[in-house]
Amino acid sequence: MWKNICTLLLAFALFSCEEQADLSNSQAYTKDGVSFTLPGNWTVVEDIVEENFRYISIESSGDAVAGISLFYNGVRIELEDYIDLIIESFNDELPVGSRNRGEVFEFTPDNTENIARAIRNQFAITLASVEVPHTSDFYEMKTDRDYVIIFTQVSDQDKHLVQQGFDQLINSFVVD
Repeated sequence: MWKNICTLLLAFALFSCEEQADLSNSQAYTKDGVSFTLPGNWTVVEDIVEENFRYISIESSGDAVAGISLFYNGVRIELEDYIDLIIESFNDELPVGSRNRGEVFEFTPDNTENIARAIRNQFAITLASVEVPHTSDFYEMKTDRDYVIIFTQVSDQDKHLVQQGFDQLINSFVVD
């Protein structure tokens, strides 16, 4: 599971160009008790269920990615441990280059209605001596049941193009 998540993140972080999030043509995603709204030029590429776990993978039209991890039946992973797993797994999946740990710190998002806690990871991916700064945000969501973490990731140079799309996803997220 972590291998698939990190491979997907890597592929998009290194080889894509970003477009503005298309909020004027937003699309709803609803499946098996989970719903949210995405920009029109973003896609849900995977929705997998394993025992006590569900992962929904979302891609922008460029290199931005988002993921929703749902833990069922009382299964829980601390947010810091989840972040450590992502960071550790990422370098294992890099065919070339490297990802540094960067800085990891709590932050307060603009809209905290659905968010219990938020942690940011600012890091760089280095390939052939070129360092590309990135930001991953991890959100522990407020839900009446289960445990949900949403993460977003994009290169810092493209963040202004997709942040409203990330906000739309997070602010519209509902789990029944």
